[in-house]
Amino acid sequence: MSNNIIEVKKLNDYFIRYFFGLKGDEDLLLSFINAIMIDSNFATFVSVEIINPFNLSEKANNKESIVDLKAVTEDGIIVIIEIQTYSTKNFFERTLYYWSKNYSSTLKKGDDYPELKPVISINLIDDILFDKTDKRMHTCYLLKEKNSNKILTDHIQLHYVEIPKFDKNDDIKKELKNWILFLKSNKEEDMSQLLKEDTIFEKAMKKYNYFTDNKDLLNEYDKREAYLFYQSSLMRGATKDGFEAGRHAEQISMAIAMKNKNMDINLISEITGLSIEAIRKL
Repeated sequence: MSNNIIEVKKLNDYFIRYFFGLKGDEDLLLSFINAIMIDSNFATFVSVEIINPFNLSEKANNKESIVDLKAVTEDGIIVIIEIQTYSTKNFFERTLYYWSKNYSSTLKKGDDYPELKPVISINLIDDILFDKTDKRMHTCYLLKEKNSNKILTDHIQLHYVEIPKFDKNDDIKKELKNWILFLKSNKEEDMSQLLKEDTIFEKAMKKYNYFTDNKDLLNEYDKREAYLFYQSSLMRGATKDGFEAGRHAEQISMAIAMKNKNMDINLISEITGLSIEAIRKL
């Protein structure tokens, strides 16, 4: 690990896009995608090409999710990866929409239907989507006949990884277990263990350390982290009847929390919507 004392949450979607979406680091993305495939007992891939690569000048923005990481395998299969810090209303409909949008885009004008390619949707969620009594962290949905269980087509895979359900003793394949441990933890003992498991994590840790040493990347990360924290708090605190009152209370609460972290007052104003004068009085 770096001597830099700064730590970032690897589940921040801006960091994920940097980490898995940078040209030249396709081996990291391939390793992660294959870990998902192995855990579902599917065939792995030989190579991936990033369709929408991250660049070091990329800015964080205020969309609900900035991650729509796309890659294509050697066989033309499209893989899309998204991360959410919290589940939203109609989350499953949204993932289906993104899947269908990418599926239809594989058919170019003048092509016939046999030219359609499978699309694999991988959704990392730092929240609980399904029943808490279901301890499975990783679930995969396919299109099947309800009685025979026969798969209609292999063109659709919807993977959901509920990260809060992760446990080192979970009955998941070691490849995925290692990657989720890397994304969740910054502990020295965990990183040392990962280095013994797979040499890919040597490169992974170097890339993480580069991020924590880069002021421009950290600045964008801080903006995104503050926004996500604010949005998550609004989602938790909002009610149908008291949304506006709750929203204002959350704005003040978030501004105080950001001030306590010595964040720039202009950034606090940008994220919360409160005036600089109002923030100074808090």
